[in-house]
Amino acid sequence: MTASPTTPAGAAAGRPPGILISALRRRGQERFSGTLRLDGNPGGTVTMRDGLIVAAATPAAPGPESLLLRSGRIAETEWSRAFAAAAPEGRLPDELVERGLLGEVGVEVLARTAVVDALFAMALTGVHTCTVESTDAGGPGPLVPVEPGLETDRLLREITRRLEVADGWRVLDLTVRSRPWVVRDEPDQIVDGARREVLGRVNGRRTPRDIAFTLGRGLFPVMSDLAILLQDGFISLTEASAPPPAPPAHPVTPRPRPVQLDASELPRRYRNGNAPTA
Repeated sequence: MTASPTTPAGAAAGRPPGILISALRRRGQERFSGTLRLDGNPGGTVTMRDGLIVAAATPAAPGPESLLLRSGRIAETEWSRAFAAAAPEGRLPDELVERGLLGEVGVEVLARTAVVDALFAMALTGVHTCTVESTDAGGPGPLVPVEPGLETDRLLREITRRLEVADGWRVLDLTVRSRPWVVRDEPDQIVDGARREVLGRVNGRRTPRDIAFTLGRGLFPVMSDLAILLQDGFISLTEASAPPPAPPAHPVTPRPRPVQLDASELPRRYRNGNAPTA
């Protein structure tokens, strides 16, 4: 299959799959249960049950906790109480519903959003190796898993679609490690609410990942908004030129240069203060 005329270069559907996609496809076919530990930059983990993906986590993208707290959907005190009461027993999603903090649909959407965004972030930043741990390895399970799980093939199609979109960002030189600058400060009504929030976090130091964590939004939608802001000329990926120095508050009066005298013109000092007689 070849790329369509509107598909960015390198985004053909037939390109070789990465290590992450190959590993997930293989484990899905094997109906694997356990955890895949993915070494990358920064890598992450994927939890599977009978070939279905139930959770994914990476430092490159916000997880369920950041998506809820940073977005302001749940207060930190409420999350802490629910976490302490239910997380050790693995029933945090039920506790969130029982406390009225989220509905059942809200929990499902949250879990799915975190999984898809984490897999996209890992595929985008790159995975070098994959280590398999069976369910016998023990350890705590995911905080907010997808129940009963996501089909691997359907999930991989969505990840591939997002990677093809990301190829267009690379044409713009927009990467996960970019540090965009604001170059246009326009009235609020010119930029819609979501992109206005993203624009408000652009300061020349934050990366797309930093902005995603700050806002409690997924990496993919944040980078999509940054790409639109970049194309519309609101931000730049090159450092903004420094403004000229401000003039001094008060004019500075130049100091007079010292008068240079010849040695013969200097007054002479005499012993006992008396000048010699002629």
